[in-house]
Amino acid sequence: MGQTVHMSTDAAPTDATLTAEEADGLLASTVLTDDGRQDPYSSYARLRAGGGRWATAFGDLGLAGYHDCMEVLRHPRLGRPEPDMELPAGMSGRAREVDGDRAASMLFLNPPDHTRIRGLVSRAFTPKRVEALRPQIAALLEPVLERFAEEGGGDVMAELAMPFPVAVISELLGVPKDGNEHVQPLVRDVTAFIDAAADDAALLRAERSGEQLLAYFSDLIEAKRAHPDDRLLSALIEVEEAGDRLNHEELLSNTLLLYAAGFETTSNLIGNGLRLLMVNPDEMARLRADRSLLPSAIWEILRADSPVQLNNRVALEDVELFGRTWPRGASFIVLQGSGNHDERVYPDPSRYDVGRFTSPDAPPPLSFGWGAHHCLGAHLARAEGEIAFGAMLDAFASIELDVDALVDGRPHYRPSFTLRGLDSLPVVVGPV
Repeated sequence: MGQTVHMSTDAAPTDATLTAEEADGLLASTVLTDDGRQDPYSSYARLRAGGGRWATAFGDLGLAGYHDCMEVLRHPRLGRPEPDMELPAGMSGRAREVDGDRAASMLFLNPPDHTRIRGLVSRAFTPKRVEALRPQIAALLEPVLERFAEEGGGDVMAELAMPFPVAVISELLGVPKDGNEHVQPLVRDVTAFIDAAADDAALLRAERSGEQLLAYFSDLIEAKRAHPDDRLLSALIEVEEAGDRLNHEELLSNTLLLYAAGFETTSNLIGNGLRLLMVNPDEMARLRADRSLLPSAIWEILRADSPVQLNNRVALEDVELFGRTWPRGASFIVLQGSGNHDERVYPDPSRYDVGRFTSPDAPPPLSFGWGAHHCLGAHLARAEGEIAFGAMLDAFASIELDVDALVDGRPHYRPSFTLRGLDSLPVVVGPV
């Protein structure tokens, strides 16, 4: 039968006999099947039962509990795969390699290179800069909501959740608002590089789309060099510390990363969050009555239905962890979406509670990652969420699912796993 799931002393008492092979089968069916992707949380609950730590064929160790996930994400000697490491096959069966073309992106780097580039980028991408942009961000949302009001609703994903964060990150970076409609679907294609279930066809599309994106942003960088402005991309071109600057490859890779991360996950935060509010009308009414709950409500969206479900780390050197020594190259699957539902950390985790994070004792969700790779745009994403939901509640007396426009009467999630978001979210709105 193979190895059993590791039993931790504080584990739930059910499913204690789940074998490693059964755990892998459960995880694979969650990642690779539509039924699994629509509701991964019931599978996560089974993986957590008994401790949620098992020897996996998709790496060395699978982790489904909050504290295990946090320990791996924050560990200073765990990081991203290095080019000389042989990675195990993904759940789709395709062996993964570290692509040298993406080696200049912070997302794929380890210290000291990651530290250096992130330090330079973060000087131009600070919470203070985001806070100063709040009025501007809110102004970008106004025309989107006006169109919704005129039509009495529409598809939130296509008409609000995507165009709003695209407008925000475009404004922040200095990407032209017109003539770049082709860029958004290209960005969605390249997310296959981090999707656990991406097959050969998806990865081939990602490579082709990536080439087009690099060409687009390379031309844009040259235009900004010739005609700088007060936006982030120009600041990144000029940013310098102790005589150190980003070279062209670093600037190109990280501009693309900031642009893609700036709207792909935020659009899912808005879509996933509005769905949660609509299926929990009492919580929507509670938030409508008390807007001071908005920051907590956004954290709760990130916990309850995280836009990022999975992460991974590898040992950068031999490391002591979970009671044994792991060699360099040992890999860990981190199920952030499962950790966010850990019953030992969040009471009644399946319940959406807009006030959960008003308590200073509520542990932060894992959704932005932690440690060296904590999401640089976390503050921006939360600010956009607060602005979007506050403005929607101000603009509309009612927001309800347009059931007649739904397949099977319910919203469906896209056929991806690592990044979790809806295909569409049709709603009907009523004016204030």
